[in-house]
Amino acid sequence: MKRFFWLITLVLIITSCESEPEFFTISGEIKNANGEKLYLIELQSKDIVFLDSIILNDKGTFSFKGQTDIPKFYAIRTNTNNYLTLIVNPLEQIVIKAKNINLANNSIIEGSPDSHSIFILRSRLDKSVEQLDSLGAYYTSLIGTSKINIVRDSLQLRSQEIISEHTEFTKNFIKKNSYSLASLMALYQQIAPRRYVLNPNDHMEYFTLVDSTLMQKYPESDAVKTLHTQILEIKRQRYNESKINNIVGIGEIAPDIKLRNPKGDTIALSSLRGKYVLLDFWASWCRPCRIENPNLVRSYDKYYEKGFEIYQVSLDKNREPWINAIESDKLVWTQVSDLQYWNCAPAKIYQVQSIPANFLLDKKGKIIAKNLRGDVLEAKLSEIFN
Repeated sequence: MKRFFWLITLVLIITSCESEPEFFTISGEIKNANGEKLYLIELQSKDIVFLDSIILNDKGTFSFKGQTDIPKFYAIRTNTNNYLTLIVNPLEQIVIKAKNINLANNSIIEGSPDSHSIFILRSRLDKSVEQLDSLGAYYTSLIGTSKINIVRDSLQLRSQEIISEHTEFTKNFIKKNSYSLASLMALYQQIAPRRYVLNPNDHMEYFTLVDSTLMQKYPESDAVKTLHTQILEIKRQRYNESKINNIVGIGEIAPDIKLRNPKGDTIALSSLRGKYVLLDFWASWCRPCRIENPNLVRSYDKYYEKGFEIYQVSLDKNREPWINAIESDKLVWTQVSDLQYWNCAPAKIYQVQSIPANFLLDKKGKIIAKNLRGDVLEAKLSEIFN
């Protein structure tokens, strides 16, 4: 009987432990904030979710609680959009103390190492931005004076130094915190409008580092999965660009084209070997193309006798507008088309996504430049022939 009673008691204890809710808490004190409304929000990849709110009293004390089974981004925020971003782990007991409602600049965070890390990260960013703003304000104050020409270069140099210093700080931060969601915040910092501290083109190794470590540790995290999807897309684009460059990249022999001209004769691009050739994709309906045609006429007239040719492929779908545009724009060089609009076979081979688009070929048919227009084309041809 005693043994049976002991088993019943053990089952009740286990059941009680299993059903007991597990909460994290975010509490603290914000001075000089009587009457302010404070919100607890969850920062999701595509949304902001308001979870709770409280009106601060004269003591400024507050307390929120919630549940999460993995680390997530949260924030406490006021009506005046002062906010403090937090990384909350399961069961953490976070205490925040602030001297006033300006949470981002004067808070002390206890009980959450990850949240403390992103507080340091943001503070360092704010310092760099403040330095850049100060330089910008000084430069603005000198506009219209003779002194501006004296200090312009030095101000530009100092701005680059500030950005470089902050970039190095961010790199080191990521290395030290690669297993923390704080490293995600570091990847997406902006030191100026539309200017990120790090970008995948120049700093892919840091994006890859964060992606690999966090996917290993927090594969269920919405924020981590979003980064992983972005990295996969960047790699896919780079792979496609690599394939394109292997076909029509600088230094490659241009794939041959054989299409009919307006008279019905088939003209091959390779038939122009021995001359510098501008392979140009255009259409009668393309206004930027028509605006560029006079520039082509001038270049052709100037360099034709020196060995310059143009092979123009039209993405028209009707013959009459194509012929009319050739006559109207006085295009006397080689004209070809399959009249297949965006299904034009050569345009697909050359991965043409928009027009006008062109490729400059040397005498052996090798691609030596792309998308040269106006003065840039003139400068390149001058360099070649003069």
